[in-house]
Amino acid sequence: GDPERGGELGLGDIDLNTDVTQIFSSELSFAALKSDGSVFSWGTIDWTPDIQNVVDISSTVGAFAALKNDGSVVAWGQKNAGGQPAVFHGTNWSDGNPLGDSALTSGVNKVFSTDKAFAALKDDGSVITWGHADSGGDISEISSSLSSGVSNIYSTEQAFAALKTDGSVITWGGSGDGQWAFGTDYGGDSSLVSSSLINGVNKIFTTSQAFAALKDDGSVITWGA
Repeated sequence: GDPERGGELGLGDIDLNTDVTQIFSSELSFAALKSDGSVFSWGTIDWTPDIQNVVDISSTVGAFAALKNDGSVVAWGQKNAGGQPAVFHGTNWSDGNPLGDSALTSGVNKVFSTDKAFAALKDDGSVITWGHADSGGDISEISSSLSSGVSNIYSTEQAFAALKTDGSVITWGGSGDGQWAFGTDYGGDSSLVSSSLINGVNKIFTTSQAFAALKDDGSVITWGA
C-alpha cells in the first residue's frame, strides 16, 4: 500500500515481529499495541510518544489517543485532528490548555472520536473533548450538561451524541457552518427533535452524517443530514 499511509513499516530498529496484540488505524497511519503495553505507530504519523501500560487506542483521521491502565490518556499526531489536548478553532488555538492540567491524567473510562476530535468519558460520567471545534472538540457552551451522568457516547464523522443515565441526549459538533462541514449537517444540532430527546432514549445508532435514537417505547427519533 501507500508508504505514507502505513503501507511500509519504516520503523528502523522497532521490532514488530513478536508480541503485537492489536493493530489500530487512522485514515493515514497504523498503531500497534504490544503485550507489554507499549505502542508504535507508522505511516503519516511516524512518531510515537514513549508510553507504557496502554490498554486501548482511538483514532481520528490524523491522530491517535492511547488510554492507559491508570485511566490517563496520551494523544499524538496532527494537532488540528486531536494530536494534542487543546481546542482548534479553524485558524487558531484556544489560549492555554482549556482542558485543565489534570483533565486527562486519571479517571478516563473510554475515548471516542469523530474525524478530527476526541471525547473522553470519565468514570464520574463527565466528558472531556479536544481537537477541531467544528468536529466536536469544543464543549464550552454545553459543558454543564456534560459534567455528569453520561453513560455512553456516539459519533458521526463530525458530531458527537452523549446518552445520559436519565435517557436524555446531548449533541454537539458539526452542524453545517464549520470549516470541515461542507454545508452538511452531521447531527451536532438536534434542536428540531430536542423535545423527543429529553428522556426515554435506550440506545443511539449512527451513519456517517446522521443519528437514530431508539426509545424505550420502541419508537425511533432521527436527526442529521
